[in-house]
Amino acid sequence: MRAIVVGGGIGGLATARGLGLRGWDVTVLERQRRLEAAGAGLSLWPNALRALDWLGVGDRVRGAGAPVVGGGLRTAGGGWLTRVAMDPSGGPIVVHRADLHEILAGGVRVRTGVAVSDPGELDADLIVGADGIGSVIRMRYAPQVRIRDSGQVSWRAVAPGDAPGGGETMGADGLRFGYLPMGRRGVYWYAVAPAPLRTTSKAEQLAELRRAFGSWHAPIPQLLEATDAAALLHHPLLDLDPVAPMRFGERIALVGDAAHAMTPNLGQGACQALEDAVTLAGLVPDGRNGTAAGLADALHRYDAERRPRVALVARRSWQVGRVAGARGRLASAAVRALARLTPSSATARAAQRIAEWAPAHPSPAAEGNATQRRAR
Repeated sequence: MRAIVVGGGIGGLATARGLGLRGWDVTVLERQRRLEAAGAGLSLWPNALRALDWLGVGDRVRGAGAPVVGGGLRTAGGGWLTRVAMDPSGGPIVVHRADLHEILAGGVRVRTGVAVSDPGELDADLIVGADGIGSVIRMRYAPQVRIRDSGQVSWRAVAPGDAPGGGETMGADGLRFGYLPMGRRGVYWYAVAPAPLRTTSKAEQLAELRRAFGSWHAPIPQLLEATDAAALLHHPLLDLDPVAPMRFGERIALVGDAAHAMTPNLGQGACQALEDAVTLAGLVPDGRNGTAAGLADALHRYDAERRPRVALVARRSWQVGRVAGARGRLASAAVRALARLTPSSATARAAQRIAEWAPAHPSPAAEGNATQRRAR
């Protein structure tokens, strides 16, 4: 059976890899002329790492990233509001988006410079829309789903060197700053502020950030000073409201941001895309002997399994962003007081509940590795 995946980002490449493991003939169509990842760092929680293990690349991704050993919330002066310890051997990792992208792309057939305008014209048994928040496929079949602006904007970059610890710092009037060490790749950092989106040059935006966060606790000013303006990324924080159906008819499915773009407040955007990929690949019939009827049933089950979960995660992420981004000194002070009163164990449990997910279907990658070991 043949599949076409529209979009060569993390969700699309993971889906293509998973379908390939199930015997499908898969081609990824990417509109950019070069297959490359634009971005900085991202956090991969245990649920995402289990999905990557299912795809057979979990150890490689772990080797490319760095474990998160601790975190929590701090004030601009450096005082801890809440603190959470992580298990370095079983907690989340931080990896550069380009490294994850490269690992997932290995062995996947990709055609670049191909823009899809009418998914109905694509000739395949299965069409997977992995074309991001502006998905052509979603807008064609679910025009009622709207892109929602949170009223906040973000900057992201990677600074060279190292920095102790990590976590997020909350200031007044909706300002936030987070950072996480990535090992050899340096330190991934992000800053969040109320809209509007800045239209000044990258150098001017970096200078603005240095002024806004220059008096905050170390190593925030040092990270900003070490950052190259050319590497700065700036974008609005958006999501989809509501999340989209994750299948249309008997041969079209959505994965990742195309179906459920979410604000980054829980660090679960890429994680949920990876969950989508392995769930879809695990449900579809074997590509060597499957049937159209089997595929149609699999897509119904895929939507039933995934849509409630991603809707819950997206809603929680939006709610966290609304609270953390509260504007005004009184509102900001109230948020910090609430964070200080919230037990660290409660914060950890909330994150762990989302990260407990595991693939429900046996991994063909694991089966293949076992066969190779028996042959040796």
